[in-house]
Amino acid sequence: MRLRTEMRHNDSVTNIIQHRSPSYVITTASADKTLKTWDVRNGTLLKEHTGHRGPINGIDIGTGAGGKSVIISAGDDGACLVWDTE
Repeated sequence: MRLRTEMRHNDSVTNIIQHRSPSYVITTASADKTLKTWDVRNGTLLKEHTGHRGPINGIDIGTGAGGKSVIISAGDDGACLVWDTE
């Protein structure tokens, strides 16, 4: 089996989710206090989300206002943050 691409953070990756649409997009959470959204077809970083003051422990995809997809993240800083996926 061959490694197709590598996507990196500056610390441990703590969680990963696949987007519903497009399904080739994932978001990773990290102890480096960031979320990163990637195109897994080529490893391109699409967006970096910053705002947590500590490691991010959990992420999920939900539905926000107007039916748009959002990412919800939970961190060691005691915060749950909601992010646009676009």
